[in-house]
Amino acid sequence: MLKLQFKDKRKAAIWLVDPRYAIGRDKSNDIVIDEDGVAGFHAELRIEDDDRIFLTDAGSATGTYVNGKQIKARTQLRAGDVIGVATAEMSLVDPKQELAGQPAPALADEATALTPALQGLSVGEGVGGVPTGWSLKAKTGSVAGRVFPLPASGRAIVGRSQNCDIVLAGTHVSRQHAELYFQSGKLHVKDLGSSNGTFLNRKRVEDAVVSPGDELRFDTLVFQVEAPAEKKPEEPAQQPGDSTMFRAQAVQVPDAGGKPAAKPAAKPEPRPVAASSAAEPDPVAPAAGGGSGAMVAIAVVVVLAGAAGAAYFLL
Repeated sequence: MLKLQFKDKRKAAIWLVDPRYAIGRDKSNDIVIDEDGVAGFHAELRIEDDDRIFLTDAGSATGTYVNGKQIKARTQLRAGDVIGVATAEMSLVDPKQELAGQPAPALADEATALTPALQGLSVGEGVGGVPTGWSLKAKTGSVAGRVFPLPASGRAIVGRSQNCDIVLAGTHVSRQHAELYFQSGKLHVKDLGSSNGTFLNRKRVEDAVVSPGDELRFDTLVFQVEAPAEKKPEEPAQQPGDSTMFRAQAVQVPDAGGKPAAKPAAKPEPRPVAASSAAEPDPVAPAAGGGSGAMVAIAVVVVLAGAAGAAYFLL
């Protein structure tokens, strides 16, 4: 399968998977070249069943060229030919020949983007360096709930063509609608000149970084971007000194016998004071009058004892 690549890289390569491609300035063309000298409908590419490719000029004023020569009739093309339309030049590329014509890299970090599986990867990343486990989960349409995993190569073409990595059957989905690729460890979405656009979180984009949980829309089909679950770091073992401390009165400390120590006895309530004046003073607690009251009480006792003794001897 061949692809058509603009030499100035103004657009992504177009894989020639359909039987017909219209070239011109009008937006309805399959390959739109919007510049002076290009007719509304300028030329036509046709791919026959045996993979032969033919180019025909559509009566344009400035003509259509192959390898620098203007064509006058239907012309068969081969890999390596260059199509000229006004100032735009497009090469017909065979990826197999392109890959075979490159020298093998001396080191892994010298790999270059040659094949669709490698295009868009930064130097040193390589196919093996692309994160895996990413996918698109359909939220609308007949494919709602279906999960479309991204290839391990980290690059996927989304569109209506059966040759796309993710094939969508939407009526207004372009044959090659958008491209998903990883660069520097981040997932990007790139619109491939689709008629109805590519939307990220309801905003139309040309090339944007996609994050987990984002919403992608191609035509009316909506997808949620899902990423592999991140592995949570293990929590460090708890040290003995890190245990939570409680208030001392809430902890029962065992005694020497291993049994919990008894709770301290409650403080006794003060004994009520009698209202009678004949009540004896408390021998333990000091009288309400303080130290002088206690001394008066002792003197009274001594006087009474002396009087009792004198009466005994007088009898």
